Amino acid sequence: MRTRIWLIVSLLAGAISCLYMARVLLPWEYSFNITHGPLKANLGDLYPRWVGTRELLLHGRNPYGPEVTHEIQIGFYGHAIAQRYDQPGVVPMDEQRFVYPIYVVFLMAATVPIDFATVHTWAPIVFASLIAASVLLWMAFLRWRPPPSLAIAIVMFVLASPQVMQGLRLCQLGMFVAFLLAAGAWCVRRNSLGLAGILFAVSTIKPQMVLLPLAWFLLWGLGEWRKRWRLLVGFAAALALLISLGEFMVPGWIGYFIDGVRAYQRYAYVPMSSLLWLIFGNAIGKLLSLAVVAGMLFLGWRSRHSDPASDEFARISAMFFVGATIVLPLMTPFNQVLLLLPVMMILRDWDNLARIPRSIFAIVVAWPWPASLVLAIHRPDLNSMRRTPLLPSALVLLLPLIVALLCLPKASRFPYLLSRTAGD
Repeated sequence: MRTRIWLIVSLLAGAISCLYMARVLLPWEYSFNITHGPLKANLGDLYPRWVGTRELLLHGRNPYGPEVTHEIQIGFYGHAIAQRYDQPGVVPMDEQRFVYPIYVVFLMAATVPIDFATVHTWAPIVFASLIAASVLLWMAFLRWRPPPSLAIAIVMFVLASPQVMQGLRLCQLGMFVAFLLAAGAWCVRRNSLGLAGILFAVSTIKPQMVLLPLAWFLLWGLGEWRKRWRLLVGFAAALALLISLGEFMVPGWIGYFIDGVRAYQRYAYVPMSSLLWLIFGNAIGKLLSLAVVAGMLFLGWRSRHSDPASDEFARISAMFFVGATIVLPLMTPFNQVLLLLPVMMILRDWDNLARIPRSIFAIVVAWPWPASLVLAIHRPDLNSMRRTPLLPSALVLLLPLIVALLCLPKASRFPYLLSRTAGD
């Protein structure tokens, strides 16, 4: 009966999120970005990748080149963009470049014969299915088997969260990367190490998103490389193949990609900073980020002998996923799909958690749905430039910190981490 109640509540949360999007968020975004903003159309994050893939595969054009970039900009703005970054008081516009590793075209190739309107319609459905599969894969990774109705309820809550809803609305490839990480980790647990390495290699289409999680899995593979060499060889071989095929198709693509990333840092809407930089400022935040990364790598190396079926392996994995959302420039809400593993761990261990941080977690997670319902019933002025419609996402930045508080202290339960001799 209790799990059925949670299922009903999750369906209600999903309905509230859909109502809020239809009545408030989407109309406000149209007004903010198109009626009063520079955009001609809200095409999402998939459009630059689709145009770049089409132009490369059909016409042999460099997707990083200015001609393709201008074509992408015409789709978004109705005209090409020419801007300078050294003019004081001028806010740079998003140049909507093809800022992905070239081998993303292999994933996008199947969409080239399809018009973008169709791709844009079906992509959220595909990504939602992948996120649902990711939740179930992380449950299997943790060897947690909740009742089917509770598992469905958790999936519904995840899909109805502001972070995932944003990723689906933008057709963000980060949703696919989250699935690849979950599938790769699941393969590690099942000792399918070669396949795990291949999945991890493909996930590097968003390198800034996977850097820390992959660092842990590769450290673990190096820990007993004679037993785990298939993970390392699968990753290295698949990544080398992707890079080489990309070089064959676009010679010098790595340089073009780096130039695009540097430009992105100047014009991106979301500052290229981490949560720690935001809280403590750039100087102290960078030092803290380096300290946190160093600490995680140290603990990861000390845990390199852990059994992939052990709870220790799962908790160290969760630590790296949480750490990525805190120390890397991943402040955009949809990047919090990296928190799926630690959140599943929190839900699994719910009855054993301290009451106060557990209550804070519940408030932060539940906040969007009552806020969305209030806005859907009492709609704010949708033609205003005020950001009142974003109120349901007000607590999003707190979630990685709360998850860290609930997950990271678990490391203290492992005397193994602190008692290893230097000879290990």
